[in-house]
Amino acid sequence: MCALSAYLSWYGDRAPYELPIRHLAETGAPGAASGYWASVAAPLAVVGALGLLGALVRFRFLLVLAWMVGVATLALWGLMRAIGNATDNAPAGVGTGAGVWLCAIGLLAILVGVVVMGPRKEEVDAPLRMFGDDS
Repeated sequence: MCALSAYLSWYGDRAPYELPIRHLAETGAPGAASGYWASVAAPLAVVGALGLLGALVRFRFLLVLAWMVGVATLALWGLMRAIGNATDNAPAGVGTGAGVWLCAIGLLAILVGVVVMGPRKEEVDAPLRMFGDDS
């Protein structure tokens, strides 16, 4: 869901793939991104890839890493918007778009997946007698 949120509006009517990645560390009027991997959508694509891979191989570390990258992106974006609004560096009347909420829901889903994920089943269960001396 986080990767999908990169195509919905976050800032006014602009989606993350249109916003430069420096938008996560600066306030002010947003410029145009020079490319997809130089936009705010890049970390969201990483979240989607890590989340998918972590779910497929049932590896909690990848899911937690995806969640942390997503939370950092969302938190930095929100912090810069709050600072911009407080210092009047943001245009008036620009609200939070649906993409922000979809990203937050996706991060919540990743967190729930981490919490409820059971252990992986090993393909081969070696008998214990292989490792000990049973006389």
